[in-house]
Amino acid sequence: MLVLLYHRVHPKFGVHPELFREQMLFLKRRLRLVSFKEAENPPPFSALVTFDDGFYDVFHYAYPILKELSIPAVIFVSPERLLNSQLVRTAPHYSNVSTYEAFKNSFLNKDNSAFLSWGELKEMGDIFSIQSHGLTHRATVGGGGKPFKGEGKDWRIFSLSEEERKKVKVGTPLTSILVKDKREAERELSLSKEIIEKNLGIKVNSLAFPWGIYNGELLKTAKKLGYRYCFTTVRGWNRRASCEIKRLAVGEKKSLRWFKIRSLLYSP
Repeated sequence: MLVLLYHRVHPKFGVHPELFREQMLFLKRRLRLVSFKEAENPPPFSALVTFDDGFYDVFHYAYPILKELSIPAVIFVSPERLLNSQLVRTAPHYSNVSTYEAFKNSFLNKDNSAFLSWGELKEMGDIFSIQSHGLTHRATVGGGGKPFKGEGKDWRIFSLSEEERKKVKVGTPLTSILVKDKREAERELSLSKEIIEKNLGIKVNSLAFPWGIYNGELLKTAKKLGYRYCFTTVRGWNRRASCEIKRLAVGEKKSLRWFKIRSLLYSP
């Protein structure tokens, strides 16, 4: 099974909505698009569409396309990176901010307007299964400490404490935001699940690791907390019995030709 990973669908800051529609039409012609529940035992040549982070533009641009084409999807969200409101917005300007600035506004200024509200998630429930992306979008185990190079900046600097932030320069390899304490890691994963279930009245049994960082110990922790499936950023195709789900990331700079070739390559 092919599992696709999107972050944003936006005319400027993500996969263009027109291109996204073309991608979905291609998948519908060539593969079987399965729901989150069907993905537990997928047929051959099937695909599952997923989104990470919970940006508002998923509601404004992607959701109408998926609904029109009757394509189910999954979205992984971090409760503390959501707009704490039942508001259902209709204006596109809420999404007119770069990913870097959206995280900056959220982590530093407590401004989550670029992200989905609880009301919007409820509205999307007919198409989307809502699952966990951790509580605060902090990585929950230590990793290699490699800096993220998107837009020439290290996005992880925004989840450092104010005191830690004064000691580092943008682009420096950072590990201090990685939650190394086991109890704190468990809190990140357990509270995310609990809050989503309470606010939406649904069952959460899957997790997408923030920043794609994880290890064997975190997998054990996730299973203990009730997560049945853990979605990664590792590229590849999936066998139905696997707990670790591999995904193919689709970025705004990828052509339709690239998408078609990769989708068929990873779909058996």
